[in-house]
Amino acid sequence: QLDLESSCSSPDTRIHLQAGAAAIAPPQLAQEACKDAEEDRPMPWGFELYLLVQHFLFLSNYTVVLPTANEYMLSLGGSSWLAGLAMAVGIGSGFLTMPFAPCIIKRAYKTPLYLLTVFAFAGNALYGLGQVLRSPWLLVVGQGTKCVVFGCSGNALANHAVYSCAGPKFRSSSTALRANVQSLGMGFGPFFGALLTKIDLRAGALTLNAYTSPGWFYSLAWLAMLAWLLFVPEPARLFEEGPAAGGAGQTSSDPEAAKRMPDSKISWGLLAVAATTVAGALWEVSTSTIAQQYFGWNLMSSCLFIGAVFMFGMVSGEIVRAASRRLSVNEADIVLSGLFGLVLSSLMLYWYVPAVAPAGIVVGNQVLHAIGSILVITCVNAARSYCMTIAMRRAAMRSKACKETANLGVAFGMAIGRALGAFLGMGLAALPGGCNLAAACITGLSLLVLIPVAAPTFFKQLRSA
Repeated sequence: QLDLESSCSSPDTRIHLQAGAAAIAPPQLAQEACKDAEEDRPMPWGFELYLLVQHFLFLSNYTVVLPTANEYMLSLGGSSWLAGLAMAVGIGSGFLTMPFAPCIIKRAYKTPLYLLTVFAFAGNALYGLGQVLRSPWLLVVGQGTKCVVFGCSGNALANHAVYSCAGPKFRSSSTALRANVQSLGMGFGPFFGALLTKIDLRAGALTLNAYTSPGWFYSLAWLAMLAWLLFVPEPARLFEEGPAAGGAGQTSSDPEAAKRMPDSKISWGLLAVAATTVAGALWEVSTSTIAQQYFGWNLMSSCLFIGAVFMFGMVSGEIVRAASRRLSVNEADIVLSGLFGLVLSSLMLYWYVPAVAPAGIVVGNQVLHAIGSILVITCVNAARSYCMTIAMRRAAMRSKACKETANLGVAFGMAIGRALGAFLGMGLAALPGGCNLAAACITGLSLLVLIPVAAPTFFKQLRSA
């Protein structure tokens, strides 16, 4: 026995024993090792690049008409509220297809992406035909057509792909990157609009000018996206889970049934995504009118200012994303800082100057508003991106059904939030004191979401989510 123990304790013998144990190890251990290695896989770069460009193009398509939508509508006999409705359906009509997203993206991602490019092309063409047919309602129809398929092929599809095609290590970063690219697209939209204001062509009944050229330009862009999609491979869903729990015969008393619905932290995250989206859209749409009415800026200056603010928001978002990965900052801390910063920066959006005031004071208020705008967009992007990440990760930990519910909740909150913010922003900015009304809405929404986080117990649970 002593000889056996000494021989087993020798280094050479231990190596042979370990090799033998590995050779007879059950297959589950090998599968687990492969799974651990796959968890570090990013999303296929070709498909992710297409999604990023798609979101860039769609959001720039939304903001390119912000400086001219009100005047375009008025030139056709419409009103500012009707212009607000056009902007609202241009980002919110997608909620009509959101309930069908789980079925549509169940088998393939490219099918709804094809539909999006076709509908976006048609909607932009209708928007460009507004002056030919002299109908303000054609702008509403065109904007709604452009967006209607985005409900099932926009954020809902992208979030599903992140959790089905990318490992856990890359999900938070991919979500934040997409949000920053969206902000970049919203920044380039006004820049494109400023360039398109220089176009003034007429071909028979067809007119290309500052009002109609965005529609024709983006209709061609979406045709290019359709051609590109033909060469993009369908990604493998390496991390997609099996069928959701809760099939036939499952009763409400089943303990697993409770995991199908979001808990308080997930529900708060979905509410925060919607509220911050409304706040951001309020600023986006109202500023295009405020810059011209309160500041006395021309169309070109308004376009450049809005674009510059969005560009700064994208750069600051990338800085936050890189710093959070390098320093391992808890996402809940970023959310808290973003919401608190949103409350403070919204106070800089009010118009404090009386009707009659020295020129120096007026310029000072304009500078204050410009700085506040930059901070508002930065805080909105940070709070929304990481609220979304927390809600989706916590939902995925509960069940697949809960993850699908949260995915639809995020897409619904962003679509309806942007639609509501666009409608209120365009309408409120045209009223007397509209600048302060829009700023008050942003302050109120940020406080609404910040109050639960102020509770130490809730915030501690949020940090551990």
